[in-house]
Amino acid sequence: MLSDKLISLLKSFSKNDLNRFEKYLLSPFFNENKEQIKFFNILNAQLRNPEKDIQKLRKNEVWSGLFKGKPYNDTTFRRICSDLTQLALQYLALKEYKKQSLTIEQHMLLATNTPKLEKHYNGILRKVRSRQSTSLSRDVDFHFNSFRIELNCHKNLEFLGKKRSDFSNFEKSDYHLDCFYIIQKLKNYCDFLGYKNFIQIDVEINLFPTFLKYIENSVFIEEATVQAFFLVSKMLLDPEEEEIYHNLKTVLSSRSKEFSADDLKLLYIHLRNYCIDTKINAGRSDYFRELFDLYKNQVKLGIILEDNIISPQSYKNIITVALHIKEFEWVKDFIQNYTELLPPENQDNDRNYNLAKVYFHQKQYEKVIEQLREVEYKNVIYSLGGKLMLLKTYFELDEFLALDSLVDSFRIYLRRSSKIPKEVKQQYMNVLRFTKRLSVMQPGDQKGLMRIKNQVINCKALAAKRWLMEKISEKE
Repeated sequence: MLSDKLISLLKSFSKNDLNRFEKYLLSPFFNENKEQIKFFNILNAQLRNPEKDIQKLRKNEVWSGLFKGKPYNDTTFRRICSDLTQLALQYLALKEYKKQSLTIEQHMLLATNTPKLEKHYNGILRKVRSRQSTSLSRDVDFHFNSFRIELNCHKNLEFLGKKRSDFSNFEKSDYHLDCFYIIQKLKNYCDFLGYKNFIQIDVEINLFPTFLKYIENSVFIEEATVQAFFLVSKMLLDPEEEEIYHNLKTVLSSRSKEFSADDLKLLYIHLRNYCIDTKINAGRSDYFRELFDLYKNQVKLGIILEDNIISPQSYKNIITVALHIKEFEWVKDFIQNYTELLPPENQDNDRNYNLAKVYFHQKQYEKVIEQLREVEYKNVIYSLGGKLMLLKTYFELDEFLALDSLVDSFRIYLRRSSKIPKEVKQQYMNVLRFTKRLSVMQPGDQKGLMRIKNQVINCKALAAKRWLMEKISEKE
């Protein structure tokens, strides 16, 4: 069997990467070993042929293709595999480096910082400064690049042997260095505080004494990114002070262009976690509206997407929150506009299933049944969700014969499925049991209803608990 490290690495390459890596190997500047070109061509032919499994390619076969008639040497073959792996990793590193145009230009500044190339240096410097001046976001990368540019300009006079009379570049470089440090330190601290709320961790983030107080009273607080992460840290340290949350929302809304997309995503995650963990889970149902507003802002800013794709989890969460506060028309528009941005394999199912959820919340139960007929139960999530929605729909319509039949088939499905965890099966078994008991309960049986209510309240493994409590309340 060939080197797993090499094969897994090459299998991660797109067809375009395979083409470009071949050109990379053909360049004597990057690779002078012709054996590596022949080796890659053998592997490339296997990778591009869907009928061939590269994992089954044997060392001896490859060796004979490289060295006809020469006895196999395992040490030599391992070295060839290792060398090609390193070349592939270097190609990926160069690919990433070329994405960072400002980094390349900064290295150009270093390379041309001599008296003989002063014109070249000044031309590159103008280009770099122009790029920085048009940048709207002022994140850690912006400040780190600005620090390096200004420090380079400060040192340039020394290289050129000119008399120094201006220290503005030196001062600017120091300012941007401080901004870089403070933003990254705040981000680390906010992540630490966030993790601390979820898991027991033994990590230390050392802040110098009065760090937060110093930032609050410094010039750096005027930087949008500094201010935002400063507010996140305060919000996590003092969650009962709700004004901090609202101040942070205001900063993100009024100064959104000053943040990078990555920072905006991270800041909105902190806000969402605050709403869910600190407020909603503590019984503050009014924060569902806040959570919906956060999702709406993310959608508006385009930061809910990753490479123009929305994750199924984000799609589901947004719809669930919007339905909870009865934003039905907004949800329909969202489903219409964003379903096509899901991974393609589940788009139709997600559209049909979530439209059924909208109709259920609107109490258009006949439409729910009609819409669920379009859902293909490809996986456990669709199967459990679809069957549970249909169960609740039959109950709402007083279709008790259909409900009885579904209860029986649902129970059999739960017992037979090996893909559903035992604790999840129990949650759904319990909802079947309580729904069945409510469906056969005689009107006026308040004693029996109270008994079911207490059992539902005390049942820890129960799906659709809120809906069951609503149905019990209607019968009281």
